[in-house]
Amino acid sequence: MKRLFLCLALLATALPLTAATLQERIDAAAPGDVIEVAPGTYAGPLVIRQALTLRGHDWPLIEGDGQSSVIHIVGTGVTIEGFRIEHSGLSLSDDEAGVFIEGDRATVRDNRIQRVLHGIYVKGASYARLEENVIDGLIYLPPAHADVLQQGWSSRPTELCTVALDTARRGNGIHLWNSEGHQIRGNTIRNTRDGIYFSFTHHTWVYRNTVERVRYGLHYMYSDGNTFEENDFTQNAAGAAIMYSEGIRADRNRFFNNRGQRAYGLLLQSVDDSSFTRNAVTGNTIGLYLENSQRNLLEGNDVARNYVGVRFSATSADNRLTANRFERNLHPVELDQGERLNQWSVDGVGNVWGTAGSPDLDGDGVGDWPHYESDILGPKRREHALVGLVSGSAFTDLLRFVASRCRVSGLPVIEDPHPVQTNP
Repeated sequence: MKRLFLCLALLATALPLTAATLQERIDAAAPGDVIEVAPGTYAGPLVIRQALTLRGHDWPLIEGDGQSSVIHIVGTGVTIEGFRIEHSGLSLSDDEAGVFIEGDRATVRDNRIQRVLHGIYVKGASYARLEENVIDGLIYLPPAHADVLQQGWSSRPTELCTVALDTARRGNGIHLWNSEGHQIRGNTIRNTRDGIYFSFTHHTWVYRNTVERVRYGLHYMYSDGNTFEENDFTQNAAGAAIMYSEGIRADRNRFFNNRGQRAYGLLLQSVDDSSFTRNAVTGNTIGLYLENSQRNLLEGNDVARNYVGVRFSATSADNRLTANRFERNLHPVELDQGERLNQWSVDGVGNVWGTAGSPDLDGDGVGDWPHYESDILGPKRREHALVGLVSGSAFTDLLRFVASRCRVSGLPVIEDPHPVQTNP
């Protein structure tokens, strides 16, 4: 009889938990406990108030109620790993998310998050580790939220007709507010409003994430001292829009194929004392755009195959550009006025401009004559779109070649005193 009771007890622990039982186990756990969750479907929302690890096996699904965040982390030191997390509420004013974090030192690792407003929302909590998650934004409204007459409909492979959710009504993939010290590594984010959103968030490391098919791959406000390395931002309305911040370090990221009427690879608005090094900015409408940004270093970046390579506003000054490659851009530079405010070489090393260049008689790889890069047709093209049809013509190529050797009266121009002929 004792053996029978033991078998029944083991069988009960192996069966999928009910939603209430899972929340009860969470509430009853001691600090530091690990709760192992078997395959199955578990109803949310779940609230976690103490340090514990919730570990899924074979991707159990935590299904929200469509009216709140699916998992709400309140306590310090919580880990969530190995789950499918779906069906949050859709209230932007309530910041509803797949995982909503208000406790410090949370870890959200290796989860699949979809059918949610925000993927992961960190609010006032620091030192989170967000790693190896796949976040797919909500493209289509659930039937209960759809208004076909107001919003129209679009076909979907799995349903007869559904209502598409406008980008402005979606949440962000990862949203960080009023916090610091995070590690965001190896996440894949698609089809959200913005990919990774920073607001008043400092001293955070963002490494090897992929963000695609969103509005801004990286949207960034009032956040200082952060590092971005080896991330991919592609097929977005803008690769990255970094605003009102300082002390940023961006190294070896790729901003590519971000296209649209006002699409940027990398937009810097009021960004100071930061460094952007060895990034690939390729195939965008505007590669680099600096507006009201001061004392930044741009070194070793590959700015290629953009409609406009780099655009400077008249309010950006004391920036240093060295060892960058500006090649095969239809319009290498776009200027609001003559550009003498920024430094186009550092320690005798200028930039590569994709032309034959000036003579290099001493063979040090640096041209002996300055290179002048003019905004050919710029003001006229911006005022009259049809003027852009002559871009890349033999006439403009010849005019650019002539303007690269000497100043042409009436053309906005930058001067690179030490153009690089080969890689330095």
